[in-house]
Amino acid sequence: MIASDSISSFLATNTIKTVAKTASVAAVGADTKDFLPATRNGDNATLSTFSRQLNDSSARADERDNRLDSKQLASLAKEVIEKLTGSSYYGNKAVHDAETPDTEDPELLQRAIQATRFTDGSGTNPFSGMSLKQLTLIVYDEAGAYTLNERKAAYSEKYDQEEVWKRAICRRYVDEYNETGKSTQTLFMMLAHYNELPPIEKAQYPDNYAANLASGDSAVLEALNVSHASTDSSRINV
Repeated sequence: MIASDSISSFLATNTIKTVAKTASVAAVGADTKDFLPATRNGDNATLSTFSRQLNDSSARADERDNRLDSKQLASLAKEVIEKLTGSSYYGNKAVHDAETPDTEDPELLQRAIQATRFTDGSGTNPFSGMSLKQLTLIVYDEAGAYTLNERKAAYSEKYDQEEVWKRAICRRYVDEYNETGKSTQTLFMMLAHYNELPPIEKAQYPDNYAANLASGDSAVLEALNVSHASTDSSRINV
């Protein structure tokens, strides 16, 4: 039998990320229009302020991902995470707590206040329950649309979801291995999840992550090779 601590070590080493806050390990995608439910003004559905804000963040993320290569994205991600979790954040906490959005919109102002309360250890996270894709947009948006405390709160929710996913995938990996002698289906799930990550998230993985993931399972390795061959063929035919 395989022990859960061995796969947990693998997950930690390869910085597996999450796709859902629940125990589900299926990959989840979302279109920009699905970021938040529409609010209604009379009989006409209109996007909420937050929805429009996320749409703008998505456009900026697309521009950034097209402009920067993988190494540059990884470097930016590291800088952002340090900004949100490192000593400089706590050393300047009073400054961050005093930051307010450049807006008169009561919805955005209240959300910033709630995020500050959350980072101070009181109150609830204003981004609780949001999808990983939405949280990623907020965390890495450097345009000033969100206060640093808001981005910190989004990062906290994102981290919590990652931990839930890692525990779920660990359990599934171990259960499948102990039942069948291998964990092919779980590895396929992990590979599918990796392939659907936003570029700035995928850039934080080792270059050979997918190959390492597939190396111990012939079925997964064959599927990966077929995928690479198909991609290479498409490039040649362009």
